[in-house]
Amino acid sequence: MSGKRRRLNTQRSSESSEKGGVGGAKEKGVEPQEDNGEKRPKLDEKPENLTNLGAQGALEAGSGGPTSSGAPESVVPESVAPESSTKQETEEVTIEPKPEPQALPELNKRYMVEKISPEKIENQVAVILHMEMRPQVPRVLLNDDDEGKEDEQLQLMFYVHYEQLDRRNDEWIVLEQIKLNEPVKPIAENEIIIPEELRQEGGLNNITTRSVRRQLEEHFHLQPNNSTMDATTARLEREHEERTKIKNIPRITIGAYTINSWYYSPFPKFCENHEIFMCEYCLAYTPHKSRAKSHLQTCKLRQPPGNEIYRKDNLSVYEVDGHTQKLYCQCLCLLSKLFMDHKTLYFDVDDFMFYVLCETDSKGAHIVGYFSREVESLNNLACIMIFPPFQKNGYGKLLIQLSYELSKREGYIGTPEKPLSDLGKVSYRSYWWWVLIKQFKTHVGHTVTGTFLSHETGLAVPDIISTLSTMRLGKKYKDIAEPDFDPNEWYCRLHPKILEHCLEHDYGKKPSLILDKSKVRWAPAVTRYEMERRRQKEQKKAGRRPSKSQANTPLATPTSFDGGFGGFRERGYTTDSAGTSSQASPLID
Repeated sequence: MSGKRRRLNTQRSSESSEKGGVGGAKEKGVEPQEDNGEKRPKLDEKPENLTNLGAQGALEAGSGGPTSSGAPESVVPESVAPESSTKQETEEVTIEPKPEPQALPELNKRYMVEKISPEKIENQVAVILHMEMRPQVPRVLLNDDDEGKEDEQLQLMFYVHYEQLDRRNDEWIVLEQIKLNEPVKPIAENEIIIPEELRQEGGLNNITTRSVRRQLEEHFHLQPNNSTMDATTARLEREHEERTKIKNIPRITIGAYTINSWYYSPFPKFCENHEIFMCEYCLAYTPHKSRAKSHLQTCKLRQPPGNEIYRKDNLSVYEVDGHTQKLYCQCLCLLSKLFMDHKTLYFDVDDFMFYVLCETDSKGAHIVGYFSREVESLNNLACIMIFPPFQKNGYGKLLIQLSYELSKREGYIGTPEKPLSDLGKVSYRSYWWWVLIKQFKTHVGHTVTGTFLSHETGLAVPDIISTLSTMRLGKKYKDIAEPDFDPNEWYCRLHPKILEHCLEHDYGKKPSLILDKSKVRWAPAVTRYEMERRRQKEQKKAGRRPSKSQANTPLATPTSFDGGFGGFRERGYTTDSAGTSSQASPLID
């Protein structure tokens, strides 16, 4: 049997040599010159007559090699193939699949997002506002050489706005926090988004009418929806949101506190996307940490540049004039804009007075908050801000008491500038309730007017009515059948049960800090009453009706007297021999 196999191999090799085949041609990749139509096996194919050969016969058949009568090498079966050729074939055949591109969220669409806070991790519905490559941690410029360096580790991040939270909670997140495949409930028509804790407390629904929506916004101090505003206000609100939708300053270090910013603030371009370092005494700022350290060693100020008008215990209030201390007040406005959404006063501070509240110690006066008011305005407060590390300590209501005390000494009933922010509305409502509850205790069982309460408390009538309307206590009689009531006046019935209900639900809670009026060292140069009288006198002089002699064209004033006939020689006029005057051409000096 083995002899037959040898003869078969020899016959094959001889046939291939007769046809002009060259030994090892296939191995070298050279095709034979002549082709008689016979199908040649490929390199990776097994010859048909070697299919059933055993391992021993196959090795013997290939033993001739290229040296034996020019015959080509026989194909070796896979079972006995060399190890190196098997690895090479495996590497050539194995192709790694390309990774599929990861899906990205679309802008201005709602997704379920993981909100990570120090206390917990919760799912919130958010809107993707912007995406860009940026460092995950805000960059700190240690010295001047770091300013020109590019960020080495950039990551695709997304800026999101949470629907049930205020804009102050907007933040940058990574792609892993966005759940692309989780469905989101669509927003229904006429729906107002109410926080979960308030909805559970009041048993409220999200879907409401416009009138109920306004009452809920007023009662729960929610941000008003654009659909409830007039067209002009809604357009301005949309433009404001588009212009300030992304925070440009991640955080700021002032004094011993590093605070995450809440909103956009128009700091210069070189400060954007960097941590800001600000001096707590002169409010000079820089994004360079080394410059901030050197400035603190050379800064000579240890208190705000103004007059101290109030001091009690470790609290002091300084009055700073925006006209004389323009740079300090501009920096103060930029600082407060980081924590206030609606603020338009940045650089035009000439007509404003700033009252800065500070905590004092042996090192100096450390700024806590401030309020500003416009000179000669009916508003006793234009802007109020208590910085986040010092909130919920009673400082806001202390400044509110001071603003009403200053307007009282000036002789007018003041009111804060509208609209109020959500936190400002909470503070003012609490203060107004506290003042009104004291009057309720005095006049319980009587019906009083809004004007009467305004004179007794020093609060403006619109502020009193807006406060009482949340409990539906104010009423305006428009019916002529009520002759005892003025149709243009608001009335409030102070029933004992109303007083009990307000006290039971902590309406009018006493502030933790009460202003000591005897410690206020301030008096106006001119009261508002005297100022108004002077203004009216000036208007009367300017608008006085001229007499009959003044109504005609007045004669030219004589400049010289020559003693002749006619007697007067005046500029622009000549006299003839008859003494009659005639206008001549103007004289040129």
